[in-house]
Amino acid sequence: MLLTGIGVGLTLPTLISAGVSGLPPQSFSTGSGVITMARQAGTVLGISLLVATMGSGAAHPADAFDRGWEMTLGATAAAAIACLFVGTVGKTPAPPARTTRRDAGAGRAAGDAGGA
Repeated sequence: MLLTGIGVGLTLPTLISAGVSGLPPQSFSTGSGVITMARQAGTVLGISLLVATMGSGAAHPADAFDRGWEMTLGATAAAAIACLFVGTVGKTPAPPARTTRRDAGAGRAAGDAGGA
């Protein structure tokens, strides 16, 4: 229990920080709330699936325990596959910045004045 508490205590602030790092400052609290809500909903669903799997008519308690571990491994594999797509959904490459002839001349003039 102590190691679990230490692990959760070190993981959650990092998770929330990573989740809100791309948000504007005025949206930090909303982003943090959404991450926390999703974590809690995932915990509820995971525990309910585990209880349903382990409590569904196993002949021996060890068989129920084994089925619980198999369900946990399956959920972990599904989460790992989903993580492969986390940075790529909805992102399109930014077009290269275009400079006009007028901008290039202004930059050269500013560079000449700054270098003198």
